Amino acid sequence: MSNWKACIPANPKYEGAKNLIWVMNVSVVPNESASIKVQVQYQNGALANEFITIGGDEYKEWAADDNWIYHKVARKLALGALADSDTPYVPVPVSVDDNRSVHNEADIQRIQTLQEQINLMEGKMKTITELLVKTGSL
Repeated sequence: MSNWKACIPANPKYEGAKNLIWVMNVSVVPNESASIKVQVQYQNGALANEFITIGGDEYKEWAADDNWIYHKVARKLALGALADSDTPYVPVPVSVDDNRSVHNEADIQRIQTLQEQINLMEGKMKTITELLVKTGSL
């Protein structure tokens, strides 16, 4: 298991909890991006393959230290800080300006319009079903 790196979650569910990551493949487009295939064993025992692409300014941060990839993967997947590192875990910022919610007036209007259309279609389906039953076709 020497290829596995342990990550200590910021809020472990139990003492000693850790997520394990193994960078399995890195494909690089020079001066542009890196695509990374990672196998993750989560603290609950679940095993998953994850794919991450790092590009733009983030990619330009990558220098000679290949541990940088493990730090970036741990951060992007919110796995915690690497256990064998002094670099603190900094979670990926969460966008608070998410306007895809029930608090967005335009979305509320779309939902209401769709609900009205569904109700209208249900009424039509009921009428058609009653006519088919009445004529003996159903």
